[in-house]
Order: sequence, then C-alpha cells, then structure tokens
Amino acid sequence: MSTDQIPTEQVWGAPQPSPRRWGLRETVAAVGVAAVIAALGGAAIYAATDGSSQSSGAPRQAFGSGGGMPNGPGVPPTSLHGEFVVPDGAGGFTTELTQTGTVTAISPTSITVRSEDSYSQTYAIPNAGNANAPFAVDERVVVRATRNGQTATVTTIGNPPPSGSGAPARPAHRN
Repeated sequence: MSTDQIPTEQVWGAPQPSPRRWGLRETVAAVGVAAVIAALGGAAIYAATDGSSQSSGAPRQAFGSGGGMPNGPGVPPTSLHGEFVVPDGAGGFTTELTQTGTVTAISPTSITVRSEDSYSQTYAIPNAGNANAPFAVDERVVVRATRNGQTATVTTIGNPPPSGSGAPARPAHRN
C-alpha cells in the first residue's frame, strides 16, 4: 500500500489560504504606539513654542495710521529685528523688515537704527524733501520697512511702548 504524501508547499492554482486577522493583542499594541506618537508630538510642539498658548499669527499690537507699534500682526512687540515675506496683493511678494532699537544717525534721506544685540540697519526715508524728521539720534524707535534688493525703505516708524504697556509713547509715523 502506498500513502500519498500531502504537499507542504502551495501548489500553483490552489486557493490562497485566508490571511491572519488582527487579534485584540495587535489592536491594543497599535493604539498604544499611536498614543505614544501623539504624546511625543504634543511635547515637541509645546517645547518649540516655549509653552505659549498664543498662536503665532495673532495680532498683538495695533498697526497703521491709528497709532500703535509698527511691528504689525504676528510680530512680537519685544522682537529686536526680523525679515519676512508677504504677498503683495498683485500675485508677487514683498520682503518686509521690522526693527526695534536706538537711532544712531538720521538725515533727510535715511535713518540708521541699532538694536540691543548690536544689529544695525540703515533705512531710506521716502519723500526726502521732508525736513521735519520726527525722531532724533539716541531715541528708541520701532521701524517697519520694505526691502527691494539691498535697499530697505521705511514704511512706518514709531516709539516702542513703555515696558509693560501696550500703548505707544508716540503714534506711528507713516511715510
């Protein structure tokens, strides 16, 4: 008598065995891994924002001809200087600058400001014929400007608010 051996390998054309389904153990493990990833992501975001609950895009000071600091929306009132790109409304982009510091030089055509970290920037003043410069050397100012190539041109300038206050010492001067 001969015995037929049962093949241990799959035979071509034979139906596929049903796939193994996840059990409770695999599901619990997957949920645990997802919870750990979510917790680590939340901790990273918390650390990156220094625990601040304020959104970075929220306006913190008024901006424009009604007075206020010329830092503008999204720029912290304590920032020393920065540069960012915004849409220009015509399909292009504009590079904007902001700086808080002390006036080190001023002329009818330009103003130079130095921040506490020794960063210094010279800005062109539009309408160069304006002899009534509202600021003097050694005054603290907040400048908002646009950059075109290597030229930074003032758009607004004002005094920073006194420490602990949201109101400016002098309204912003728009050029």
